[in-house]
Amino acid sequence: MRLTLPITTLIAAALAAAVLIALGIRSEGQDQGMLLASGVGVFSIALFATRVFPDIVAAFFVFLLSLSVSIAPASVVFSGLESGGFWLLVGGIILGVAVITTGLGTQISNRMLTLSGVSYPKAVLVVATAGFLLGILIPSTIPRVLILIPVAVSLAASLGLKPGSRGSMGLCATAAAGTLLPTYAIYTANLPTIVQFGALDSLFGLKTTYSGYFLAQFPVNLLRFAVLLLVLWRFSSEPLEPQDPDRHSTGSLTGPQARLLGLLLIAIALWATDFLHGIQPAWIALAVATIALWPKTGLLPGSAMKEKIDLTPALLFGAIFCVSALARHVGLDVALANTLIEKMALVPGNPVWNIYAIFGFSVLLSHLTTAPAAPLVLVPFAEPLATASGLPIETVAMTQMIGIASPLLPYQAPPLIVAMSLADISTAILTRVCLALFAAVLVIGLPVTIFWWHLTGLLPGT
Repeated sequence: MRLTLPITTLIAAALAAAVLIALGIRSEGQDQGMLLASGVGVFSIALFATRVFPDIVAAFFVFLLSLSVSIAPASVVFSGLESGGFWLLVGGIILGVAVITTGLGTQISNRMLTLSGVSYPKAVLVVATAGFLLGILIPSTIPRVLILIPVAVSLAASLGLKPGSRGSMGLCATAAAGTLLPTYAIYTANLPTIVQFGALDSLFGLKTTYSGYFLAQFPVNLLRFAVLLLVLWRFSSEPLEPQDPDRHSTGSLTGPQARLLGLLLIAIALWATDFLHGIQPAWIALAVATIALWPKTGLLPGSAMKEKIDLTPALLFGAIFCVSALARHVGLDVALANTLIEKMALVPGNPVWNIYAIFGFSVLLSHLTTAPAAPLVLVPFAEPLATASGLPIETVAMTQMIGIASPLLPYQAPPLIVAMSLADISTAILTRVCLALFAAVLVIGLPVTIFWWHLTGLLPGT
């Protein structure tokens, strides 16, 4: 039987990891820890990138392997489970399930859908806007994809676009990209952001506010949104033949939907004003999720934790952070950074070159893994990159985030893969969208962002 590429990749990584671990066992001192951590890291990245095994299996495998090499105490191995990022993700998962269970997501999407009328460009605008707004309400990308892709399919049908047609796939591509790429402006919207800044908080004590993150990231993501519209507005010239204009009519919100919407609006208000009260986004999400889990609120059934809520993504976050923590514990991050930073020619006082170099480095590493796994490699580099470039560590982290959020190919972002499977979207269409957005970020987004960071003080003294 011929092996598929992901399996061969995993086997190659396993062999490389075995060699490194064997060399580590036979060595002594600092080199031993670095070789063992390298072996764990190589194998873990392969598990995350190839997804040959289910995520929960991969997560437990990483925990077991990290404990077995005995280079760090259990407190380091499981330190990700203590971080704010882990609990923010737990809260986001619970809220995402509540939005789907109560039907609030469908209500919101349908109301936006009625605004489109018989116009393809307007339909693209409505779907893209819905994707972005759902990013505010639902702090997890895949639930947003699950909500909005069926809505996009229904809208295409209501406009008379046949399944699999260019116009139908264009609307679905809008839903897929709109729920993910522009929403990187929102701190709580996507797993890579949660992983990145949760790990930075635990490793370096870098505190990131919801409003501060939005302020730093909104110019480049506004550009992403605009380019997404420009690419897809004229994507289809098929004649529209509206079918059953009342099919998407909606009634009033039910009691549970209204209560959940109220809770989400409170959470959004608290996230947006965290610079005033200082409460971390994770604890806000956890508090709202706790209320949603209380059966008396009518938002989730008492059996929700057993039957509806899957915390696998949160445990995967813990496993991803575990590898970064191991690397930092043995000094591997500094050793690797010292080697690679020399090749990047980072020079203090040259912020434009430094930001472009860090951006390119982040894009490259994120494509060697996937967006959710990219912080596994990038976070340990933040401090050495900051030292070499003379940039604040927060600026380096924000630049890394722009790189992670700039996929060249759809495979780098699992939500896009999910969307393609749900709506049978052509890979070529989403690749075109990704390339257009990447080019816009490279040519316009980064210069505008650098200028904006000058104004806002994220590039101090330049």
